[in-house]
Amino acid sequence: MKIFVRLSLLAITLVGVGFGLGSCSVTLPQTSGVEIPDSYIFATPAESDTYPDYIEPWWEVFGDTTLNRLITTALANNRNLAVAVSRVEQAREQIAIARAAYLPSFAGSAEAGATYPKNKPHYIGQAYSIGATMSWEIPLFGNARLTEEAQINNYLATEWGYRATMLSLSAQVATTYFEWLQYARSLEIVRRSYALRLEAQQKIDSLHTYGFASGVDLEQARSLTATAAADIPAYERSLVQTNLALNSLIGAPPALIATAPQWEIYIPEEVGVGIPSDLLERRPDLMEAWHTMNAAAANAGLARLDRLPSIPLTASGGIASSALRELFKGNPFSWSATLSVTEPIFNFGRLRRAERIALEDYRQAALSYEQTFLSALSEVENALVAIKSYGAQTQWMESIVESNRKVSQLTDRLYFDGMSDYLNVIEAERSFYSSQLQYISLLTAQLSSYVDLYRALGSGVGE
Repeated sequence: MKIFVRLSLLAITLVGVGFGLGSCSVTLPQTSGVEIPDSYIFATPAESDTYPDYIEPWWEVFGDTTLNRLITTALANNRNLAVAVSRVEQAREQIAIARAAYLPSFAGSAEAGATYPKNKPHYIGQAYSIGATMSWEIPLFGNARLTEEAQINNYLATEWGYRATMLSLSAQVATTYFEWLQYARSLEIVRRSYALRLEAQQKIDSLHTYGFASGVDLEQARSLTATAAADIPAYERSLVQTNLALNSLIGAPPALIATAPQWEIYIPEEVGVGIPSDLLERRPDLMEAWHTMNAAAANAGLARLDRLPSIPLTASGGIASSALRELFKGNPFSWSATLSVTEPIFNFGRLRRAERIALEDYRQAALSYEQTFLSALSEVENALVAIKSYGAQTQWMESIVESNRKVSQLTDRLYFDGMSDYLNVIEAERSFYSSQLQYISLLTAQLSSYVDLYRALGSGVGE
């Protein structure tokens, strides 16, 4: 059975606009909705039947202590994440401000004055007073409740935005780290190939000296050696640049990672992905978009209430006297209270247009929520496809590397035994060299695909 998400935030009951007053109700814009699939296209039945309840933090599944340390450091030191934390605290304070609207506000005053009449040059008139004022706008139509509702949802959206930043940062560190491993491993392959090619070149040089190898063979050997030598600085550059990118992500100044690369990284055989509807409660960016939509609905209600009467209550009291020493004598106290009703009559359509703008803000938030969900579905499917395809490619490439290694050894032996042309040696060496680098590249892509899947599913990052 398929489910349809109607991304309209209900109506008056949820956002508290109506309060039983039909004339105050707001009809929120409706969107076409998004159909939620029963399962993922590229997930196996076992993967779909397993709820995505992962190890938290998720990156520990790879079993790499260096990766664990880097991500933990990034979550503690990254400046962008610190900004997200600050926004959460800021939104929390806004809730307290919104709740204060339920209560009256009080102000105190103390005044002293003097007058000098022109017709009485020797007379000084004095006036002294101490008073207090209370003002309160009666929330008859639910203004305070809607304001609080909007701020609570803004806070929750900010909180989920912080979690989304944590998940994105941890995934970015993991992907960059795997790239660093790729360049480190590739550099080892290039350096080893250079050393072996240089050794072969020296042998051919010796054979050429005694007339057992042609000048063409010698130049081809030199070209093969130079090719590997030229690749060394390229991989060294990529390794350092990736290292610097990691430093930036973990919030540290430029420095080289001292830990030796760990090649035995565990690759999960199967990851439980659950069903697409799980994303609605797991993905931080989806939860952020949901609460943003709730806040927009509340703001639409507030815009409607701006067109209704406001009922401010004002009360003041105090003491006054023309002489300071008489201020607290007798009965100088006086007070007053005022209850008024103010209703907009004519403002050239400003409030009506403000309401329309608020409704369009809600429509945009609802559409953004739908698009976020569609993007989430696509990201999960893409990651599943990538994991399966890269896994198959990696297995085949591993066997290709082994075959090319044997061919390279055999052709090399045949050449020095005088039973093969050096072109065969060159072709075999190039194939072995490129297949090794391609295998490392595919393995990195496979690892990165798992990172993409954990991120797409909204996996936890721990406390």
